[in-house]
Amino acid sequence: MSRRQFTLDEKIGIIGRLENGEKNSVIAKEFGTSLSTISTIWKNRDPLKNMFQTTSLKAKRLRTAQHKDLEEAVLVWFKQQRLLNVPISGPILQAKTDQLAEKMKIENFKCSASWIQRFRQRHNIGFSKISGESSAINTDICSN
Repeated sequence: MSRRQFTLDEKIGIIGRLENGEKNSVIAKEFGTSLSTISTIWKNRDPLKNMFQTTSLKAKRLRTAQHKDLEEAVLVWFKQQRLLNVPISGPILQAKTDQLAEKMKIENFKCSASWIQRFRQRHNIGFSKISGESSAINTDICSN
């Protein structure tokens, strides 16, 4: 058998089939993998289900942020800004992340473009225009 990486979507499908009573051996044979691989997916079902609700389905590895408290603070801030229809670009998000890291006294952290990219990927955030965005925003908020 060759080594294979399953996407998160495939793993959730396997977990669903196991929950419905399908045997490990049948699933392993269908995917061309070992029984232990299917058993490992079953053993890790709770974290996998949790990640399924919060991340992209194409992810093959469950990567979490190094500074979870910072990531949570940035996400809360981002959601607040989106509720106010404030347009958020990559550089704005990067500056706010650096500012929050400084407030949280996280040393040796510099927000990079790749950190922003991974953050967006982990939380399924796209930088597309929000409908009605330009007319709904107060210009005083943007200047602050």
